[in-house]
Amino acid sequence: VKVGGFPMTVAGMSALKTSEEAAGQSVIKLHAGDVLTGGSYYSWFKGTADAKMMQHACFHAMVIGNHEFDDGDQNLANFIGNMSDTSVCASGTKVLSANVVAGASSPLQNKYVKSHVFTLSGESVGVVGVTIKRKTEESSFPDPGTTISDEKTAAQAEIDALVASGVDKIILLTHIGYANDVSWMATLNNVDVIVGGDQHELLGDASDLMGIATPHAAFPAELTNGNGKKVCVVQSWEYSKTFGKLRVDFDANGDVTSCSGKPQFVYDSTSFLQNLVDSAGEDYTEAFNDAKKNAMVSHLNTLGNWHAVTNDAATAASFETYKTQVDVLKTTKIADVPSNICFERIPGQGRSTVCETSASYEHGGAACQLVAKGFLHRTKNADICVQNGGGCRTDITAGDFTKDDAYKMLPFSNTIVTMDMTGTQIIALMEDALDMAHNGGSTGAYPYVAGLRMDIDMSKTKGSRVSNVEINSRLEGSWAAIDTTATYVVGTNNYIAAGKDGYSTFNDVTGVDSYMNYAQTMIDYAEEVQTLNAPAKADMTTQSYISPNGTAHTVATPPASSGAAIFGHAVAFFAFVGAFAAL
Repeated sequence: VKVGGFPMTVAGMSALKTSEEAAGQSVIKLHAGDVLTGGSYYSWFKGTADAKMMQHACFHAMVIGNHEFDDGDQNLANFIGNMSDTSVCASGTKVLSANVVAGASSPLQNKYVKSHVFTLSGESVGVVGVTIKRKTEESSFPDPGTTISDEKTAAQAEIDALVASGVDKIILLTHIGYANDVSWMATLNNVDVIVGGDQHELLGDASDLMGIATPHAAFPAELTNGNGKKVCVVQSWEYSKTFGKLRVDFDANGDVTSCSGKPQFVYDSTSFLQNLVDSAGEDYTEAFNDAKKNAMVSHLNTLGNWHAVTNDAATAASFETYKTQVDVLKTTKIADVPSNICFERIPGQGRSTVCETSASYEHGGAACQLVAKGFLHRTKNADICVQNGGGCRTDITAGDFTKDDAYKMLPFSNTIVTMDMTGTQIIALMEDALDMAHNGGSTGAYPYVAGLRMDIDMSKTKGSRVSNVEINSRLEGSWAAIDTTATYVVGTNNYIAAGKDGYSTFNDVTGVDSYMNYAQTMIDYAEEVQTLNAPAKADMTTQSYISPNGTAHTVATPPASSGAAIFGHAVAFFAFVGAFAAL
C-alpha cells in the first residue's frame, strides 16, 4: 500500500488539525530535523524541493539536524531562506537550535534562533531546539568556525531563560536520538515534552502498526524530569512514512497532567498489492479485487490511526514539478567512465558481464573497491571503509555514469555507519568475512575495504588466512602495517554493521548511523571527481589471493577459461513511497 509522502501527509495533518481545533484543542506542528538528507530530490535540488514541501506542511518549528550541514553552512542558509514564502505558509517555520554556534563569518548568522515562544489559545509555549554535537561535527560538514556546544548544557540554559521570562510550558525539539532524549533531555529541569529525531525510532503499540515494524518503545514514553514532574517523550520514525499525534494536557501551573497519542498513517485506499508466488516458484504481485480492498479499508478504519486520504492538491502540484525534472535528470551524466570497471565478488569468480574473468583473477572486483572508496570520501571521520561484495550489483561500464547507474549498482536502502575498532578487531572482521564468503554460503561477504590491503590464503584455516595487513588512513598518506593495539574509525553499510553476512565482529562494537544513503555517497563522489577510474592495484584490498585448493591467483596462473560469465541473479525491487524527510 502507498503510505506517506508529503502530498498525502499534508492532507492528513491538515484534516487532523481542523478536527482538533474544532474540538477546542490548540495544535502545534513540529519537525525534528534532517530535512536535507539523501535521495534524488536533495541530490539535484540541494534543498529547494524539500523547502517547498516544508512550506506546504507549514510547521511551526523545526530543529537543525546533523544532515542539514551535509553541504555546509551556505546550503543550510539557502534552505532556510527558501522556506520563507508567506504565500504558501503565512506564519513561516521557525528554525531552532540552542547549541549550534554559527561562526562569525557564517551565512547562518541571524538565520535561526535558540528557541521561540508560541501563543496557543492565550497560553505561552516555549520550544527549544537541540542538535546532536558529535555526529554533526564528525560526520557532516559545518563550516570552519561553526561549532556545536554541549547538548544538555545548552538546553538547560535556554529552558532556564524561558522560565525566567514567565513561560511555564516547555517543549524540547531535539535531533539527538531517542536514547539521548530519555537519558539526557528527560532529566532536565522544567521540561514538559520532548519531540525527537535522529535515530529513526518507530514508537507505539504493535497492534496499531499492522506488522510494518516492531516498535522500539511506547508512544509516548512518560518519564520524570529533573523537578520530579511528568515529561512526555515521542519520536516519529522516518522519511514521512508517518507523523506523530501527541495530546498533552497541562494544569494551571503549567505541569503535565496527561499525555497520549499514536503514530498516524496516511495511505492511498484505491490501490493495494499483494505478493504471491506462482506454480513455478516465481514471485509476482497482484492488485486486490474490490472485495479485498473494501475489507482492508474497513479493517484499517477500526485501528483509529490509519487515514485514507487523497493528495493535497497544492503540495502534489509542487511535487510534480520536481518529479518531472528528476525523471529526466536521473539519466543525465554525472561522471565519465573511460573504461569498464569490473564487478566481482571473489577473485576470478567471473560475475562481470563486460570484463574477462582474468580481469578480476588477481585482486577481485574494482567496482566494489571503488564503492568503498566513495564511502571513505564522504565519511570524513573514517580511517577505512568496508563494503561487502554482495552489496554491489553491477559493473561500472565505459561511457556516461548517471544517478540511475548508481542506484542500479547499489539498490538497497543501506546507510553508512561508523564505529571505533582496534587493529585486532579489524583483522578478526576480515577473517569473519572470508570465512562466510567461502564456507558460509554467501560469496557476497567477500570484503572490499578502502584504506586497507592484505594478502589472503584461503587454503589455511580461519584465523590464519589474512596476513600482511596494512592501512593507509583515508588513502591520504602511505601504507603501513596495521597497529593491532591502535583504534581506527571504520565506516561500513548498516547491513553488515549489524553483523549480517558473517561480519560477526561488528557485534562487539557500537556503531553510529549517519543515515547517509550508500548509493548517495557514490553519487557525491562521482559528481566531485567527474571521472571514474578503477582503483590502482596497490590500493586494492586483495593484494594476493590463494584459493581453497592452494592455487595462487597470479598472472602466471590465469583462469582455465576466460570470457565474461553472466550469472542469473534474483532481483529485489524496493518501493520507496515516502518522499523527503521524517516528520
